[in-house]
Amino acid sequence: MLITPIIEKQKAEELLSQTNALWPARRKIIKAELIYMPLYLFTIKLEDKKGRQYHEMVSVDGIKGEFAFFRETGYEQPTIEILNKYCCKLTELTARRIASGEYQRFLLKNNLKNSNTSEIIHFSQGVRVFYPYWIGYLKRKNGYDFEVIDAVGGSKQGIKMRPVFIDLILQTSTNKNAC
Repeated sequence: MLITPIIEKQKAEELLSQTNALWPARRKIIKAELIYMPLYLFTIKLEDKKGRQYHEMVSVDGIKGEFAFFRETGYEQPTIEILNKYCCKLTELTARRIASGEYQRFLLKNNLKNSNTSEIIHFSQGVRVFYPYWIGYLKRKNGYDFEVIDAVGGSKQGIKMRPVFIDLILQTSTNKNAC
């Protein structure tokens, strides 16, 4: 599955060049490109103590294994070029273990906080998905840097995801197929 980007290039460049507290001057983006993060998507079916059932979607990136909640969005079939360019370093089984462990911790915290006893009744197999991000390259005093925004929601990606994107950039520049 290839998640369809919503943010267009022009809007992405505008978002990427916005100022923040650390960089008060508007930044000049040298280049902006759309990249796709390979990830595994899992659906978790839950049941609470009153018998109500609901589901959550979570993802684990296929590069370093970062866990995140996932909101449903439009998708299309990936092209051969995308399948060959963006590869997973983690197996589906490893990603599933990460997702299960992280979600169990979240559920335990949530159950304690809300005096609820929801429990997992089904944890799906992972589906490989390619999620779009806009990456903007910019010049700094002593070199180059990059900023990343989500191409669906437009949110800037934080420091936690920086190593994942560095690895993804290096992977796509060398075009190694690890899948």
